Amino acid sequence: MFKNIQLSYPAYFLIFCVIAALLYAVSLYWKSSHFKDSKARLPFGLGILRFLSVGLIAFLLLMPYLKNLIESQQEPIILIAEDRSQSITATMDESSLDDYKSDMDALTQALSDKYEVRRFNFGQEVRPGVMDSFNDQSTNISAQIEYFENQFADQNIGAIILATDGIFNEGSSPAYVTSKFKSPIHTVALGDTTIKRDLLIKNILNNRVAYFGDVFSMQVDVQAFNAAGSGSKLTVSKIAGGQESQLKSESFNIGSNNFFKTFEFKLDASDVGNVKYRIRLAGISDELSRSNNVRDTYVEILDARQKILILANAPHPDLATLKKTIERNKNYEVEIQMASKPTPNLVQYDIVMLHNLPSKTNNIDPIVSTLKSKRISTIFIVGNQVDLGAFNGDQEALKIAGKVSSMNQVQAIWKSGFNGYKIDEQLKSGLVKFPPLDAPFGEYTPGAKTEVLLNQKIGKVETNYPLLCYSESNNWKTTVFAAEGIWKWRLYEYQQFQNDDKLFELVNKMIQYSSKKDDKRKFRSFVSKNVFKENEDVLFDAQLYNANYELDNSADVFLTLRDNQGNSYDYNFSKTNNYYSLNAGVLSEGTYNYTAKTNYNGVELKSAGSFAVQSIQKEQYDLTARHSMLNSLSEKFGGKLYYPNQINTLSSDILGAESIKPVIYQRSKTESLLNNKWLFALAGLGLLLEWFLRRFFGSY
Repeated sequence: MFKNIQLSYPAYFLIFCVIAALLYAVSLYWKSSHFKDSKARLPFGLGILRFLSVGLIAFLLLMPYLKNLIESQQEPIILIAEDRSQSITATMDESSLDDYKSDMDALTQALSDKYEVRRFNFGQEVRPGVMDSFNDQSTNISAQIEYFENQFADQNIGAIILATDGIFNEGSSPAYVTSKFKSPIHTVALGDTTIKRDLLIKNILNNRVAYFGDVFSMQVDVQAFNAAGSGSKLTVSKIAGGQESQLKSESFNIGSNNFFKTFEFKLDASDVGNVKYRIRLAGISDELSRSNNVRDTYVEILDARQKILILANAPHPDLATLKKTIERNKNYEVEIQMASKPTPNLVQYDIVMLHNLPSKTNNIDPIVSTLKSKRISTIFIVGNQVDLGAFNGDQEALKIAGKVSSMNQVQAIWKSGFNGYKIDEQLKSGLVKFPPLDAPFGEYTPGAKTEVLLNQKIGKVETNYPLLCYSESNNWKTTVFAAEGIWKWRLYEYQQFQNDDKLFELVNKMIQYSSKKDDKRKFRSFVSKNVFKENEDVLFDAQLYNANYELDNSADVFLTLRDNQGNSYDYNFSKTNNYYSLNAGVLSEGTYNYTAKTNYNGVELKSAGSFAVQSIQKEQYDLTARHSMLNSLSEKFGGKLYYPNQINTLSSDILGAESIKPVIYQRSKTESLLNNKWLFALAGLGLLLEWFLRRFFGSY
C-alpha cells in the first residue's frame, strides 16, 4: 500500500514534516521539570506521542493520495450481420434459405458458448437482432461496416461475420471501405453468381423539375444479359387520372449477350404538378424477371420561374457563389448587375439582393424607393463597403451603429424561437463549424418586428447581434445578412464534403422565406416533400393560428389520405410544441391527395395538398451475386470467404482461432488519503492520550 502513496508536493517536504514534529516534541519534553516526581520514561513516551501526532498532521497537509492500478478483462465479441434484402430470395429457393437460417442459428449457439455474440440485419438500414423476412428494397453494405466501426471501435471484437450476396445499390462500394478494425471480416457468400438471361431498365436520368411549356430530356439505360438475337420495344407513357397514354417509343435489337444502350427522349412539359411517367420494356422469352422491365419516375412541372437581381456595389467573390447556389433551385433565374451601370426595370424581378449597398460611391435612394413602393422583396448583404448611415435609413430590420472600416470575424449560431421555417438538424450542427465571415464592428439593434434566425459568434463569445434576420414593414419584406464572405462557406463545404448542400439549403430557404406571399390562413398543412421513395416515411406538419396569429394547438387535427385507387385512410395529428406533426409511415407507390381539417371555436377549417410515392425496385435490377468482391473484402481485413454449406467450418475456425482472446485493461484509480477519516481520528487519539497521561501524572 505504501508504495502506492504519492504526494501533491515534492517528496523532500517529508523531511520538513519530520523536523517540525521532532522540534515540537523536544521543545515540550526535553529536560522538562514537570515530571520530576514521575517515572523517568514518561516524558520520552509523551514526546513520542506528540511527535507521531504532529508528524501525521503535517503529512496530511501535503495532500497525499493513493494511486492504484485496476485490471479488468473484456471477453471477445463476435458480430454477425445478415443481408435481408429482396435480392437474396430472388436467387435462393425456400429450402436453401431454411437451411441457411438454421445453420446461422447453430453458428450463433456454438459461438455463444465461448464468446459474446451480437447479431444484426441490414438492407436499406442497419437493425439489431434477427429478422426472418427478406423485404428490404435496397442494400447498403458499407453502412453496416461503418456502423460496426462507430459502435464497437473501442471494444474487443474477435471477428465480424458478414452474410450477403455482395449486391449493393446504396452507399459506397464495400471494397473501398476503410476501417480501423484489426479483427478479421469473414463473409458468407449468398446468392448466385450465374449471369442469367434478363432484360432490364438499368437507370433513368431526368430533371426532377421542369417548367410548363418547356421540353425536357429523359435518358433511359437498358441492359440485357444472355439475350443476343432478341428484340424489344421501349415505351414512355404519361399517367394522369389513372389513365396511361403513350408518348414515345423505340424498337431495338439486342446484338450481344452483354448488351447496354442509352435511349434519349424529348418530352413536352404540358401538365403542372407532379407528373408520373412510366417507362416499359417489352419482355423477351425465358428472362429471369420481368419486374425490372417497368420503372416509374416523377417530374415536378412548375408553371413559373422567379427572377432575382443581385445588384452589387463592386465585383466580389460572393456574387458568383450566390448565383451558383441560388440557381441550383430551378425555380430561380439570377442576374448580376453593378450599381454603377444603368438600373434595369426593377418591376420585372421578384427579389432584389443589394450586395454592399447602399455605399458612399453609389447612391441607391431611388432604387430603394422603387423597391418599397412596388413591394419587391429585398435582401441586404452588409460588407465593408456599405454606408451604414444610409443603410439604417433604408430599412427597419436592423440598425448598426459603427464603422465599416473595422470588421469582426464572426461565425453563425442558431437563435432559438425562430418559427418562420424548419431547419434540418444536420444543417444546424454543420453550419456552426463553417469559417468566419466579415461583419461590421459596432452595436446591432434589431427592429421591433424583426425575426432573427442566426446570431453572431465573435471568437468564443456568443452574442445577440443578428447575422441573418427578416422583417416586414408596410407590406415590404426585407432580409438582412449582416456579413460578407459567404464564398468561404461554399469553398469549405466543397473541401469537406464535395458538395454545397448545407449552404444551398440555407440560401434556398432564405430566398423562399423572403419572397413568399403572406399566408393569412388560420389553418395550414404541409407535406415534407413532393415525391417520396416507397421506403421513406411520409411526414406532415400543420399549424393553427388564433385571432392574433399566434400558434395554438389546443384543437385536434385530423387528416384523410386518398390514393389514386379511391381508397381513403384516416390519421390523427400529434401535438408537438405549438404545432402539429404526423408520420404516416411508408406508403405504396402512387399519387395521393390529402385533406387536413380541424374545428376551432366552432368553425371548421381545412387544408389540402398532394404528393407522390415512387417505386424504387432497386433489388430487382441486379441479381448477380458479387462473390469476388466479398472475397477481396475478407482478404483485406484478414478474413476468409465461406459458402452457406461451409458455415460449420466457419464456426470451427473461429472457435479455434488463437488470435481471439480476452483483453486485459488497466486503469488508474486515484483517491485522496484525506478521504480516510480514520487518519484524523488516529492523530486526534494520539493527542488525546498524551493529554490524559499528562493530567493523570499531575502535569499541566
